[in-house]
Amino acid sequence: MKQISLEGWQLLRGKRQDTLFTCPKEGLCLSITGTAGRPFDGWENPANRYLVFELEALEQHSAAFDLCLWEQGNEGEFDMRIMFGILPGVRTLIALPLELLNSQTLFPERNTGCLKLGVFGKPVERELVYRVALTTTPMHEPQRLRIYGAYLCEEKPKIALSPQLLMDELGQWAKWDWPGKTESRSQCTAFLRESAAKPVTAFTHLEWDQWGGWKQKPLTKTGWFHAQKDENRWWLVDPEGNAFLSTGVDCVCPGVETRLDVMRPFPPSLPPKTPRFADAWHEDARGREFANLGVANLIHAFGENWWESWAKLAKAYLKEQGFNTVGNWSQLKFTRYAGMPYVLPMQDFPATPMMIFRDFPDVFAPEYEQNCRSFAAQLTEYAGDKNLIGYFMRNEPEWAFVYDLCIAEELLASSLQLESKHTLIAFLKEKYTTAGDLSAAWNRQYSSFEELLQPQHRASGFSARAAEDLKAFSEIMIRRYVTLPAKYCRLAAPNHMNLGMRYAYITDKSLLAGYESFDVFSINSYQISPYEQVEQVGCLLDKPVLIGEFHHGALDRGLSATGIRGGASQQERGNAYRYYMEQGAKSPYFVGAHYFQFNDQSCLGRFDGENYQIGLVDICMKKYPEIAASIRQCHQHIYSVATGLQPAFSVRPAEIPALHY
Repeated sequence: MKQISLEGWQLLRGKRQDTLFTCPKEGLCLSITGTAGRPFDGWENPANRYLVFELEALEQHSAAFDLCLWEQGNEGEFDMRIMFGILPGVRTLIALPLELLNSQTLFPERNTGCLKLGVFGKPVERELVYRVALTTTPMHEPQRLRIYGAYLCEEKPKIALSPQLLMDELGQWAKWDWPGKTESRSQCTAFLRESAAKPVTAFTHLEWDQWGGWKQKPLTKTGWFHAQKDENRWWLVDPEGNAFLSTGVDCVCPGVETRLDVMRPFPPSLPPKTPRFADAWHEDARGREFANLGVANLIHAFGENWWESWAKLAKAYLKEQGFNTVGNWSQLKFTRYAGMPYVLPMQDFPATPMMIFRDFPDVFAPEYEQNCRSFAAQLTEYAGDKNLIGYFMRNEPEWAFVYDLCIAEELLASSLQLESKHTLIAFLKEKYTTAGDLSAAWNRQYSSFEELLQPQHRASGFSARAAEDLKAFSEIMIRRYVTLPAKYCRLAAPNHMNLGMRYAYITDKSLLAGYESFDVFSINSYQISPYEQVEQVGCLLDKPVLIGEFHHGALDRGLSATGIRGGASQQERGNAYRYYMEQGAKSPYFVGAHYFQFNDQSCLGRFDGENYQIGLVDICMKKYPEIAASIRQCHQHIYSVATGLQPAFSVRPAEIPALHY
């Protein structure tokens, strides 16, 4: 990555001028080191609450940035990074609250005109920060970037966006054309009506039963979905007793919403706020306004029967492509209509009035167990549904995004009077008996154990014994975090599988604590192949592993960002799907994977700002033919690959650096 030192550079000292940079493909790092160990003039002044950048990406695609921060004494990798993205051709002002340095929020609220924000890393102390770097992420080609200024300020600046047309009336990106782009409202309507007139067929694979299970591999029939290990590998088993690999799609919902309150000047003439188009609008409890132009397209085509027509189209797509599972966050109304196997994302994972770090609750507080019991009650209505494969207790816990995170260390750093802190003290008293023994082990001077009720910053660094003790107690807390809700879920839905937490990635082995409560261990694996991750977790736990999310996007059609993995073209997206699934199926622990997601995201950003070209269909419900063909080929022989009767697809897809935020 090309490095530019900005020490003394007046642009980042408050002088308002613009500077043009050409960023190489490997990325550009603008390293900011100020005077007297401060990254900015006024950094030490607590009245300055915002760090502001004004930027413009000058290429056809979006731009993604990392703002990296280092504490004094750290000459290596940054302590924290704040990611954000901006649309192409839009002069954008990013105002970052400095309170984000406490790392208590993984995905902060969007700025006006900005795409997604993300905070990664442990908390940093503002007064210890001596270096800041603004970096561009690697890209497939050099990119031009204009910086208009960067400065500190006390109040959040008012942000005014210059009006321009970025999204057309159909919800498509308006700034450029591509093969297959729908040219008009009439063309969109004609396509939708023609597609909906076709009949919905059953699975085209003759060796599959009604559930999508493999009739060539009979196993134990219980009348419910369950997991079973034969002499060679793990399987899911469908209600007929046949081997079942779950090939699913997440977010099967009509259309895709665009958040308007942060992108107000950019959409076209939106659907009218009339009773006819009421389903194309909604406002959430926080006052954020959304328009669903995909739904508006359907209303234009089908009128008041738009939902039934969409549901028929969506079910036909899944069946034709050989998907046998309706994945996470799909519309429940559609799940019931489709009559297909599905997975259930549980809502409102148990919390406590005071949290330890991000969304990790005070697991020894009495409210935690009470809330676990209430949480499990939502499963009662599904207890008799044979289509339900199982439930995910939650998705991607935010606390688990931090590498080398020690929850007990964050517990000690907290100023809150948490019940878990008293339980930690009891744990240490049992081990060390006296404060003197604890002091000797931790290389500290404690006159009583109760001194630990006061915040202790970065306690794992006190000594090797301190790190060992805090790691051990972290595992105790994580095990309780998992096993208490799992116990009550089992009572509420005894015939259905607990599919785990859908961890974003395994940042530490402590995340595996409590795995005994799961029937299937789930992870979201955005890799070129899931094989290594599945093998690692499966071998360690001897559990089947289900992938909750994966995808590839591209920049050659439709939107300005790829998503978490980038393909060189739509054809390579198709190759990537087949490679991912068939390489995964080689593992005896792999029991399925769910593609994220059915629709492309909004070109102006969904609720949190993601605007990725990752859909199996676009905003007008058109398939991407290249990926559709590869999916059909993959599903046609996925069971043969899993049993070794046929070799896995081995052509590694051509990727480009991912453009995501």
